[in-house]
Amino acid sequence: MALNIKNPNVERLASEVALLTGESKTEAIRKALEDRKRRLVATPVTDRRASVLAFLKKRVWTGVPKKEKGRVLSRAEEDAILGYGPEGV
Repeated sequence: MALNIKNPNVERLASEVALLTGESKTEAIRKALEDRKRRLVATPVTDRRASVLAFLKKRVWTGVPKKEKGRVLSRAEEDAILGYGPEGV
């Protein structure tokens, strides 16, 4: 079955990788997908979840001021973050 790549960035990357490896674009994409699948399968979802939580605890949440931890945003604050205003987005 054929694969039709409609994203110019993906097409460019496939061409660049194929050129660097001397493979066809199809072979370069196949190997990239196999490699990604192997990495995803090697790390169970529960391990990925634990890894993300550890990252958040060590790198992200430590930088949040204590007075902000656990604070719930108001609707106006949420709208401001999302870029909503009186006229919409």
